[in-house]
Amino acid sequence: MKIFENYAILEGDAPALVTEMSDSTGITKDNGDEHGVPMSVKGRKESINFYPWGQTNDLPNRLIDLSFKNNVLASNLDFNARISYGEKIMPVRVRVDENTGEQKHIPLLRSEAPEIFDFIDENNYALIQQELSHDLSLLHNGFVELILNKARTKIVQLRFKEAAFSRLSVMNDKGDIEWHGYSADWINRVSSIDGNGEVVVTRLLDYDNPLYDLRVKMGQYPGKDGKKKKLDDYRYMLHIGQPSPGKFYYQKAYWWSIFESHWFDFACAIPEFKMNLMKNQMVLKYHIQYRKGFLDDLCQSEGITDPEKKKKRKEQFFKDMEDFLSGKENAGKNIASEINYQMIQKSVEVADIKITPIESFIKGGEYIEDSEEASNAICYAMGVHPSLQGASPGKNKNISGTEARELFIIKQSMMKTTRDLLVQPLRIVKAINGWPSDIEFVIPNIMLTTLDKNTGAEKQIGNPKI
Repeated sequence: MKIFENYAILEGDAPALVTEMSDSTGITKDNGDEHGVPMSVKGRKESINFYPWGQTNDLPNRLIDLSFKNNVLASNLDFNARISYGEKIMPVRVRVDENTGEQKHIPLLRSEAPEIFDFIDENNYALIQQELSHDLSLLHNGFVELILNKARTKIVQLRFKEAAFSRLSVMNDKGDIEWHGYSADWINRVSSIDGNGEVVVTRLLDYDNPLYDLRVKMGQYPGKDGKKKKLDDYRYMLHIGQPSPGKFYYQKAYWWSIFESHWFDFACAIPEFKMNLMKNQMVLKYHIQYRKGFLDDLCQSEGITDPEKKKKRKEQFFKDMEDFLSGKENAGKNIASEINYQMIQKSVEVADIKITPIESFIKGGEYIEDSEEASNAICYAMGVHPSLQGASPGKNKNISGTEARELFIIKQSMMKTTRDLLVQPLRIVKAINGWPSDIEFVIPNIMLTTLDKNTGAEKQIGNPKI
């Protein structure tokens, strides 16, 4: 018997691979703590309560770790981020055709509005656009800080803030979320006030109507009490994210369903299983999987708390399984294992121990169809056609260039809502800084040309319907 960090090999009469069943279900669920996590803030006597993001307030970091565990997921995230970025944001003038009433976008020259081009260049908005694209692709939330001048009359700077380090304060009695908290170490502060003042707080703009809220805070519009009052703050945080039903704090991406449906765990288990087979260079008869947390529950039921004794109990468990599968006297024996069902998906079984016979694992090419099914399920959830990212597992999966081009165009058309979010900060700057009203910001599409129009790609501005 060989015991490794993440698996074990039983070398009796019936060689078997023993692995722990991964389980990512439930990681995207809300914490549900209405009181939040109290955090001390530098320069403030009172602490601020922040709503946890995920069960243990570390959902963004867990999603980042999981995204690098599966090549299909990682590639799709990068693809969605890149295609939402499109071309660099372009300022245009909007002109209406008097005959047709159709809007036309005419690229703006730097000489016509140098202030706008200088603002975009000085704030390196191309990088902000890329950062937001990746945060929205993975975390479905993004944050940009708006910084005003000393007189608090204009926006002079934009700063991107990592969504993974961001948290929102608990709603006040009026139902408003007032603060954005920024820290790189939320997970180690979930239980108490640290007193170090490392959480940077910024006033948060209203998610539903940030421009109107900013005008109120700048004293341009009256507040809820009917009076105009300019706040002393010169920094405000803009929360960007595509709406998801029933979410008041952090928006939830639909593609996260791959975790709840087990497709992610299934997709990750196949290469790990095959790697263990190749690494140990032996023909196995059984694959034994035990539920994550099963050994901890076993030790707890037997009153074992010492780490060394837990390790020995784990070894004993493997030995018992080896003895159970080996020898003629054990032929035909059965094993009984407790099975329960998930609360949400009652049709999904969760077994303590699962033993699967392995047949003919010496030819290679095992689980290709299962791998293809899992990859397609992940691509389907993320809105990415597998042929746009590369060849799918299996044979005869190639498509023509025309099909690929049409799929690419369809995908770009579906990114319209995301691209609207990417230009939202500049639209707010335009309104506050008094830039001409006929100026708009668009993200040109990359249009693949056909062979009769020469090869390559071209930019397309036009009406930003795509």
